[in-house]
Amino acid sequence: MFQDEGSSSATSSPLQCFSMISFSPSLSSPYPWLKELKSEDHGLYLIHLLLTCANHVATGSLENANVALEQISQLAAADGDTMQRIAAYFTEAFANRILKAWPGLHRALNSTKISLVSDEILVRKVFFKMLPFLKVAFVLTNQAIMEAMEGEKMVHIIDLNAAELVQWITLLQVLSARPEGPPHLRITGVHQQKDVLDQMAHRLTEEAKKLDIPIQFCPIISKLENLDMDKLRVKTGEALAISSVL
Repeated sequence: MFQDEGSSSATSSPLQCFSMISFSPSLSSPYPWLKELKSEDHGLYLIHLLLTCANHVATGSLENANVALEQISQLAAADGDTMQRIAAYFTEAFANRILKAWPGLHRALNSTKISLVSDEILVRKVFFKMLPFLKVAFVLTNQAIMEAMEGEKMVHIIDLNAAELVQWITLLQVLSARPEGPPHLRITGVHQQKDVLDQMAHRLTEEAKKLDIPIQFCPIISKLENLDMDKLRVKTGEALAISSVL
């Protein structure tokens, strides 16, 4: 409800007056606009708030970003509707981005978090099954490798995100059918978790044995940003391919 001089009162949607809402918290009633916001407007309003917060994070305006995050948290919910769930995860990502400005604080808050390899594998399987993006990426990558490596006897593939077996098992099957026979294959896998690389090495070795393809898997336990290039052991005489899906 807004009152203009010389006119009667007129109602306006909180979304129409988005630019008029202050991002400064109030001690008495932090977010009075929530009471005026219709439930059907929550999703659109969350988009406005997320964009505002993203701009504050990008420009390093941490105080404003903090206020925006607090406002988003009033509407977002990890178990809510689609927009609420998206907002909840974006909020977590924004907060994590902000915390990285203080490396000591960021490490301290994440030092006890344990990521189970089994959970990661399950999530990847569900994602791969339900969405076509990775399937398309793997098909195009393998096709490019096959065309570039035609006739090569020694092939070295560096996988900068060695977490998905499907791509390389499919490639092994295609290589085994080459008219000139399969090459000697060396795959270097980069991942920060040893268990992931161990599983990949085991499965690839088993599959290569079935297909009678000579293979060598070289694991490198490292975050991508900390990768020591010398450990890639690129050799003269090898045809080299670098895969960086996602």
